[in-house]
Amino acid sequence: MADGRRVAVRALTPALLLTALAAGALLRAGSGAALVSSNLVYAAALPAALPGTRTPQDTASSFYLLLDRGEYEEAWDLALEPDWNLGIRVPLRRSLEASGPLSGWTAKQTFVERLTDELGAGGYWLKLNSVESAVATGDLALQPEVRQRLGTQRLIPVHVTGTLLGACTLFRWEKDLPVVQTGRGYKVLLPGTKAAGEQYYQAWFADIRKIGTLRGAP
Repeated sequence: MADGRRVAVRALTPALLLTALAAGALLRAGSGAALVSSNLVYAAALPAALPGTRTPQDTASSFYLLLDRGEYEEAWDLALEPDWNLGIRVPLRRSLEASGPLSGWTAKQTFVERLTDELGAGGYWLKLNSVESAVATGDLALQPEVRQRLGTQRLIPVHVTGTLLGACTLFRWEKDLPVVQTGRGYKVLLPGTKAAGEQYYQAWFADIRKIGTLRGAP
């Protein structure tokens, strides 16, 4: 994609080996794919410069890169997430459906605490090896309560793709999400929902599938 943003892959240092192995267990739940052992492991590249928020696709890429870095407060600044639970913290084993009344957007403290629990401090459990974003076509379905709260703010559909690292395994993910044009730029619009036993962030990556196993020399 011409408008895409990409993060390269580099070899994993020994100090990060355990992180990659632990990430595999997390991804197994989201993908349903078995993880295969290997002698060669790769991890995310050195932090790339954030694309910024000049365009909808830049904003989407920046949001995911901030998650990968564990900069959750900054990620919250680029997001709007409906609060369907009246500000009450929801156990991960309980489902959360999009149903009124919508009490507003998720507070920063709640967002940061939840991400720290789910992805670890500094994005410890998340390893994104690439992120690409491009403006898409068509309209994205929104709950009536969310659309009403947004009022006349413009919505731009953005298609985001990338790769996640598991234990010696790469997973491809993709997500169509609305980006809201605000008075100060753009923000990604998150669903704020989850199925029982599922973590919130899995819905942000949506389609996750295994694409290959990295194999080392014998």
